[in-house]
Amino acid sequence: MVTGFRFAYGGAQEYYGVVPDLCTLGKVIGGGFPLAAIAGRAEIMAHFDRDRVGDDGFLMQVGTLSGNPVAAAAGLATLGILRRPGAYDRLFNTGRELMNTFAELLKRSGLPARVTGEPPLFDVVFSGDPVRDYRDTLRGDGNMLRQFNALLRERGILKGESKYYVSLAHTPEDIRHTGDAWASAIKVLVGQ
Repeated sequence: MVTGFRFAYGGAQEYYGVVPDLCTLGKVIGGGFPLAAIAGRAEIMAHFDRDRVGDDGFLMQVGTLSGNPVAAAAGLATLGILRRPGAYDRLFNTGRELMNTFAELLKRSGLPARVTGEPPLFDVVFSGDPVRDYRDTLRGDGNMLRQFNALLRERGILKGESKYYVSLAHTPEDIRHTGDAWASAIKVLVGQ
C-alpha cells in the first residue's frame, strides 16, 4: 500500500529484488483518488476467475476502492508520469537532499535522532540507538516525535504522525521551506 510505485515502477518488490506471492497496491495507484489493486502469481489470481477454477475454487473479490472509472483514469495518468525518463531519479535526488539536510540539522543540534528509510519515504526516530528494524523504531521517543510533528504543522509542513512522502511535485522552494521548518522546530525542541 505504501511502497507500491514509490521506490521503483515495480514497487518495493523491484527495488529490493523480491517476488511476493500477493501484493496489495493503493495510494499512488489512484493518483490521489481512492483506488486499490491486488496483484499476484497467476495460480493464486486464477481463484478470482470462476471460469478458470470452478465454483469450489472461486473467491469473490469485492472492495470499496475497486472499479471506480475516474480513479482508474487518474491512476493510469499517474503511472504514465512515473514512467517518464528520470522520474525516479528526481524522487530519489529530492529525498536524498531532504534526508541529508535533516540528518545534518539533527546532528548539529545534539538531539539523539536517526533519519531512517529510503529517499522517497523516510522518517526520524528520536533515539541515540541504531535503528535497524521496525522494533527499533518503537524504542524511539514517541512523545518527542509528536511534539516535533506538531511544530512542523505550525510551520506549514503537513506531515502525518509517521513518514515523509517525497513527490515529483516538490520544488526546490518546498525543499528549502522544509529545511527551514525543521531548523526552527529543532531549535524549539532543544530549548525545552
